[in-house]
Amino acid sequence: MVNLIKRYILFLLILMCAVGTVNAYTTYSTDVQGVNGTSEYYVSMNADYTDELLLSGLESAKWGGYTPVVVGYGDNKIYFASENDLARFLLIQDGYSTPAILFSGDFVAYFNNEPKQVTSYYKVVGPYATGNINFTSDPSTVYLLAVCVREALGSSCVQFNGETLLSGSADTWTHNYVNRIVSGDSNGYLSATARAGDRAGLSWIVIGDSELTEGTFATVLYGPPDMGKVSIYTEPETDVYEGSTLLGTTDNGGLLDIQLVIGEHNLKFVKNGYWDVYETVTANFQNNTELFISLSPKTSIFQVSKEFSGNLYPNSVGTLSMDITPVKDAYASKLRVSGVEVNKVYYKSVELPKGSDGYYILGDVSSTQNIEIDFKTPSSWGEKTFTVELSATDIEGTAYNNLETINYEVLELPFLLEMPETFGIGINDITLTDQSGTAYSVLMVLYDSEGTETWSSSTNLLEYCDYTFEVPVDDAGDYTLELNAKSGTVKTYYSIDIIEPVTLITEEITANPGKIATVQFKISNPTSNVKYYTAELTCPFYNESIAKTFSIAPETVDKTVDISFEVPEGLELENYQLSLEIFDPDKTDAIYSGSIVLTISESSLFLASVPGGNTTLILLAAAVLLIAGTFAALRLKK
Repeated sequence: MVNLIKRYILFLLILMCAVGTVNAYTTYSTDVQGVNGTSEYYVSMNADYTDELLLSGLESAKWGGYTPVVVGYGDNKIYFASENDLARFLLIQDGYSTPAILFSGDFVAYFNNEPKQVTSYYKVVGPYATGNINFTSDPSTVYLLAVCVREALGSSCVQFNGETLLSGSADTWTHNYVNRIVSGDSNGYLSATARAGDRAGLSWIVIGDSELTEGTFATVLYGPPDMGKVSIYTEPETDVYEGSTLLGTTDNGGLLDIQLVIGEHNLKFVKNGYWDVYETVTANFQNNTELFISLSPKTSIFQVSKEFSGNLYPNSVGTLSMDITPVKDAYASKLRVSGVEVNKVYYKSVELPKGSDGYYILGDVSSTQNIEIDFKTPSSWGEKTFTVELSATDIEGTAYNNLETINYEVLELPFLLEMPETFGIGINDITLTDQSGTAYSVLMVLYDSEGTETWSSSTNLLEYCDYTFEVPVDDAGDYTLELNAKSGTVKTYYSIDIIEPVTLITEEITANPGKIATVQFKISNPTSNVKYYTAELTCPFYNESIAKTFSIAPETVDKTVDISFEVPEGLELENYQLSLEIFDPDKTDAIYSGSIVLTISESSLFLASVPGGNTTLILLAAAVLLIAGTFAALRLKK
């Protein structure tokens, strides 16, 4: 009897232990099986974590119901044994009373090596309540962790789309868990019911673009990472990889639009017959990122990336920056640019001279080098193109050739520019009219041929209004007019050639009193219209100037014009200074002013009033005397 009682007591103890084991709330640490393992399911930390910090965080976690298996960690990544293990990692750690997610969700989750939009939710239902969680759109996958906890006698139930996932009576269990992968649809919903004193804790993640209906109350433990659109432009049918993951293939036009998690990404571009290209791109949340990739055929020795600095406008200077990376050591490298007017070429920050054959010598290239090409943009706006040729040989003497087509866009100026057909000495009017509908400042500067500023002026150009600059030019020569608008983001340049419109032929003249004297000058009309001018000769012995109006045909160069006057009798002085001014009726000031020296002669020579002055007369007189003396000598000999 005693033995029987002892056996009965031992049985009760074993039964109590067994019941206690079933009802105990048990948590487990992360199952870290290795350090160096990798998989297609991992998280990439947003901040820098040492391997020790990663391991410490994993070991401190307490999991209930399902323990994620980690196969490796390091380099800011944690790798999981399966899809379910990663899903469990994204759910709450233990129980409804401590809704926490490991590392505070400071990571991006990758399923099948692809970053996914994942949202982790948590909700407590009960007691004496039913909670419904409805999805506004169709989630691709839902991972669910349900926890029912007894606080009094009763029963609880968790369903997804009407299918019971977990149910039971609190009489028979205290804690229970279910971890399921279920598919969602447009009517997807979760339902949790808690009766009597029970509570139902729901933790679930949704992969894909899905939200909860308005009025569904749940705590978001982990939100989807911000994604940015990246537009890639390269050769058609180019595969784009991040790591070993194929992100997509460019279409027939060479375009691929992808969504990437905000931040830096290392991409690889692969196309048959071309060298692979590696490029780092930064995805932005608000702005679309454009990435232009040049693939080099395997007949080329350089991989080339290129970009322009700032916007390009008509009659401006653009800068093309090119990074050239040799696939193998390149020898006797040289560069030539075709289809655009080149100002300067810089290599290793040194300006290169242009050879007689049109090439710029680069020499041997064994590492990535930068080339900057400054070129003049055309006067018209729109899509433009030019060509850059890179040629070199390898160590074995095999010749390679890169032929890079450079496409660029010249933007339309924000203002309408009205300039004179030809610029001349004096005031030249230039009118700007805004076409953009915004107000901005405009600075205009005039430089001479030496690059020295000779004049500048600025104004605030109001929207759709105009303003006229009065540009003064004092002397003939080559000038450059610079327009700088919108804080320097808009620049355009114009070359101005100011020719001397009038050339004085008669600088000195000798005339007899009572005779007609003539002043001559040359004048040009480079325009395409007939021009009318007035010449005014001012003599100190006349009360009024002597005026002559004349016309010049279009595109006439150096037309000779005479203006004559009679030299009065009885002048007291031997020399007088005459003033000649030429007026354009379209301009206020004279376009030319010059002086002529008049010498009064009492000689009766018929050449006394010939333009050219005393020197001319003496030479002519000497010639006449020489000829007369020669004839006289010949007669004496006879």
